[in-house]
Amino acid sequence: MSIAQNPLVGPMRKSMGNFTMYSYNGMNIVRSKPFKVKDAKTEKQLNMRTRMTLMAEMYHAFCSIIGLGFPENSYGKSPQNMFVSANFSSAFIMKDQVPVISYPLMLVSKGSLPIVKVTEAAVDDAGITVQYDAGLSLQDITPLDELIACARLITGELLITRQIRGYEALGTITIKYPDLQAEEVACCYVFTRSSDGKKASDSGYVEVNS
Repeated sequence: MSIAQNPLVGPMRKSMGNFTMYSYNGMNIVRSKPFKVKDAKTEKQLNMRTRMTLMAEMYHAFCSIIGLGFPENSYGKSPQNMFVSANFSSAFIMKDQVPVISYPLMLVSKGSLPIVKVTEAAVDDAGITVQYDAGLSLQDITPLDELIACARLITGELLITRQIRGYEALGTITIKYPDLQAEEVACCYVFTRSSDGKKASDSGYVEVNS
C-alpha cells in the first residue's frame, strides 16, 4: 500500500491493473493486488482445511451447549475460538488419509472441575437416562453445581438437559425423548458447571446402551 499526496493528481479512485486507488482523509491510497493467487493444495494443507470445515460444522451443531461449556479463561475469546482450540489437534481420526471427527475424542466443554464419573447410561421409555457418581467428596464439587447432559441425534437434533447435582451420592439425569432408539443417538456428553457459571469440567463422552 502507498499513500500519494500529489496536488497535481487530485483525488483518485477505482482500479487499474492490479492497483486499487481511493481517497481517505484527503490522501490518495494505492493498494496492489497479486496477479496470481497461490492456492497450494498439499496433503497437509487440505487436511488442515478439512479440519477447519469440520470444526465449523461441529460448532454450529453444538453451539448452544458450547456456550455453556467454556466459561474459564474466556477473556477476549469466543466460545467458538475455545472450542476449536480444545479440539483441533485431538478430536480427529484418519480414515483413508482424510481427517474425520471422532465423537468420543471431542470436547463440548473444558475446564478445571473434576469430570463427571458416569456409571451407566441407557435408552429407556423416557429417553436417555445417565447414572453418575456425584463425587461430593472431591475438591471444588458442591451440591449446587449444575449437571448438563446433551445428546445429538443422527437427524442433527440436539437434546439438552440441565439439573442441580444434589446431595445424593449417586444420581441420575434424564434426557427426555420418548420412544427414542439407541441407534438414533449419534453421541452423548455430560459435564458439570459451577453454580456461579464461572467454572466447568471437561465433558465426558457417554456410551449409550439399548
